[in-house]
Amino acid sequence: MTSRRPDRLVILGPPASGKGTQGELLAERLGAPHLSAGELLRRSIEVDGDPHDVKSAVSSGERVPDDVIEELLLPELSGRFVLEGYPRSSTQAQRLDRLLDERDRPLDGAVELELDDETLVVRMVLRADAEHRTDDRPDVFIRRLEDYRRDIAVLRRHYDGRLVQVDGTGSEDEVLDRILAALSAR
Repeated sequence: MTSRRPDRLVILGPPASGKGTQGELLAERLGAPHLSAGELLRRSIEVDGDPHDVKSAVSSGERVPDDVIEELLLPELSGRFVLEGYPRSSTQAQRLDRLLDERDRPLDGAVELELDDETLVVRMVLRADAEHRTDDRPDVFIRRLEDYRRDIAVLRRHYDGRLVQVDGTGSEDEVLDRILAALSAR
């Protein structure tokens, strides 16, 4: 990453790590659109009537096929952005890089939020109570966390040299300050 203000970032982290919250805050601070793969999927299900037939996959914590995610997400990736919820696999990371390179707008970097499992469980329970999301059931949360733990090492290698890892515990402002400091230090 360069010392200039980043224009295109991805936020990685386990479920309930605060990717959405930090994505919104960081996007606002950088003056860039916030893109959430999860929100795009939920909107497709709730507003558009589930034209991609993914409601059961989302509700059970299964991965939605890459082509569906990309159909919803890729048109949104013009110019600047802070993206969270994608990529979740090496294949997705490679596709994202290829697309952005074709547009001569490579990804500036990735931020990984790190939290212990106990904190994640507490956050998941609070979010489930507040938002009533179907993917916050304990069995679904465990599946999503296992998937994340399985795939993050590959994503860390993929983003080597562009990745900053940040402690995701504390207040929203404390975490945002850590992210901004880590990005500035690059």
